[in-house]
Amino acid sequence: MTHAQPELPVPEELEWALDEANKEVVAIAPGWFRAWPSGDEKWSAVNVRAATQVIVNHSREDDRHPDSWTVRALFGDKAVELRVGPYDNRTQAIWVANAILSIAYAGERR
Repeated sequence: MTHAQPELPVPEELEWALDEANKEVVAIAPGWFRAWPSGDEKWSAVNVRAATQVIVNHSREDDRHPDSWTVRALFGDKAVELRVGPYDNRTQAIWVANAILSIAYAGERR
């Protein structure tokens, strides 16, 4: 005899964050997301699974996103801004960072 497990409701914030993160997924392999290019690059992508950390950064000093929150992947001492956001508040950026990690390690898009 099996018991049906009720599906847990997904918070509205998580649904929104997963939609945000899925916009920048690169479908070549699990864990790849678009990032903002640096220098003369026209396009950039990084494998979040290879990152040492995924952080939320207050971009107060950043001319491109003054007083906003961004999501970045750290590779050793190099930070790469992921192509999501910027967000008006820290909570939104944290939701998206968690969604990115969930997607990267699930290996599939929703």
